[in-house]
Amino acid sequence: MSDYAATIVNHMKNKELIRNICIVSHVDHGKTTLSDYLLQAGGLISQSLAGSARVLDYLEEEQQRGITIKTANISFIYKHKETDYLINLVDTPGHVDFSGLVAQAIRLVDGVIIVVDAVEGVMAQTHSVIKQSIEEGLKPILFINKVDRLINELKLDEKTIESKLNTIIQFVNELILQYSYNNNIQRKVSFSDGTVIIGSALYGWALSKYSEQIPKFSTIISLHKENNVKKLKKENSLISALMPAIVNSIPSPLIAQKARITNIIESISNQDKTSIEKCDNNGNTIICIGKLLYDKNRGIIAIGRLFSGVLRKGSILINTRNKKEVRIHQVCLYKGPSLITVKEVEAGNIATLIGMKEIQIGDVLVEDLNIEQMIEFKQISYLQEPVITIRIEPKNISDIPKLQEELEILSLIKPNFSYIIDENTGEIKVYGIGELQLEIILKDIMKTGLHIELSNPEVALVEQIDKKIEHKSIDSLGKVELSIKCSPTNKVKISGDTVVFKDKKNNFLVVEDTSIKNEHIDLLIIGFKNAIKLGVKSSNPIRNLTVIIKKIDILEQDAFRYEIIVPAVKKIIHEAISNSIFIYEPIYTITITTPLDYLGAVLSVFQKFGGEVEKTEQISSKMIIYGVITVRSSLSLANELRKASEGFAFWQLDVSGYRKIKE
Repeated sequence: MSDYAATIVNHMKNKELIRNICIVSHVDHGKTTLSDYLLQAGGLISQSLAGSARVLDYLEEEQQRGITIKTANISFIYKHKETDYLINLVDTPGHVDFSGLVAQAIRLVDGVIIVVDAVEGVMAQTHSVIKQSIEEGLKPILFINKVDRLINELKLDEKTIESKLNTIIQFVNELILQYSYNNNIQRKVSFSDGTVIIGSALYGWALSKYSEQIPKFSTIISLHKENNVKKLKKENSLISALMPAIVNSIPSPLIAQKARITNIIESISNQDKTSIEKCDNNGNTIICIGKLLYDKNRGIIAIGRLFSGVLRKGSILINTRNKKEVRIHQVCLYKGPSLITVKEVEAGNIATLIGMKEIQIGDVLVEDLNIEQMIEFKQISYLQEPVITIRIEPKNISDIPKLQEELEILSLIKPNFSYIIDENTGEIKVYGIGELQLEIILKDIMKTGLHIELSNPEVALVEQIDKKIEHKSIDSLGKVELSIKCSPTNKVKISGDTVVFKDKKNNFLVVEDTSIKNEHIDLLIIGFKNAIKLGVKSSNPIRNLTVIIKKIDILEQDAFRYEIIVPAVKKIIHEAISNSIFIYEPIYTITITTPLDYLGAVLSVFQKFGGEVEKTEQISSKMIIYGVITVRSSLSLANELRKASEGFAFWQLDVSGYRKIKE
């Protein structure tokens, strides 16, 4: 074990001194630049590199695009007032196409640094990540970044700058209260309690309650105008403002787990609840998997939050989803792109596990399974759904098996990504949140040596039922009779212990017939997956469907076989929903920010493409347009908006729901 790993493992033992944090923001508001300064504080990069190294952007695609497109983990030691703190840091993407990775990161940590651009303020993606963070019970710190822009670009005076900053703080607190349980005022941020920091990551200065001296804004403005920012950085370094806020405001796992348990857990025994609340090394080992990666040498790599117990090489755990045993081949820590093997990881930390099979994001692994009151975590909440599809095919037919293998791995490890192969035509479709996400994933496939041909992006239509249905039928061979109930998922309450399958499209399979053996449930799942893969009215997938199997009668001995059960389940489900299912298209909410001079041209383009304006708002010299538009109409909108604004407009698209297509 390396010296670095030994140091980290040793500091895991004092849970009061652990801080698990992630950084979230809208795209290009400065998360990764801020991360560099945190790594400088931990001695992992030099002072001269901080702010420009982009250590956590280790993918070639990230360095080229200047954005973060995955979550990166790193652990380091920070000394504060002669006390060593273990900081487990997770950097996250800001682009909406990768919002699923933010949701996963949030499950792993206890506190969140919300980065907001002082000029742009709280954007649509900022709003989304605040919602996710607060609903998961995280303690927030607000870092208002790029204050230099208020001085250098907007030329604002001291009074206007203070008003602008106070407006951002007030808006963030309104969102925190909106999404807090019982209006938890303790989560509100303020400069006076050390949870608001203002500064410039680009220039390396910041101010907080913990700054040794806090200059007047008139002094800060003068230093910028005099091009003497080095003095500001020397006397008010970003690290000296931010790091004390992290160690003093973000709770340790001992405090955080007790506070978060109601936010993230649906069902739990009293004994396991106590173990989690105490972050007990001697309690039942309980780890929630928040993220999956793939390495061609190591296979699937799982990253999870260990809530109680200790994980070691060779540990045997039980997956609560399928009740199957899994063996841990290796326990590791991440240091950016590097994996470092360790002997063990204790409760309250983020662990990386190698060697597990049949693992999914959101799985809970335990040492002792309490069947009577099984632990059940709330689903990781993804705010976006796949709404763009591209048809792909390999140039060489012989590459189809390899392509399928790559797609299967990617659908497992990438949130909001899936694929479908039409069993009749062999056509392959991939689905993602947006064009950028799919572009990067398809590039990853090509880097494996596969040559593939792509269609233009298309809208991912879906089929949905609009009412509850009860149905009883016999399969075409007369060997199986199935009694089922089908409902829109958002209109039915589901008991967690009867759910045998769920997917990213909000489809659930529930088995209420207790006479069905566990080994037979797998066949029901395959039949259900085949039923929802391609809809009744089109070749589009089904979403938001819950099927409850009330009873299954085997009319012929030994009929519980793959070739009988799988087609029977698909046939009977399609029979049940055929008269109540419709085709839906996805809808975006859109926020367009444009300079005032281009407002007329931008509005004209937006409305020409069928966009509906809900309201407009002026902030400084810019106008913000809020509206809705179908995903179909948005596909060719981007180029026209760029032309109309000469490249000065930018926009954020968020899936807000689905609209029935008139037949």
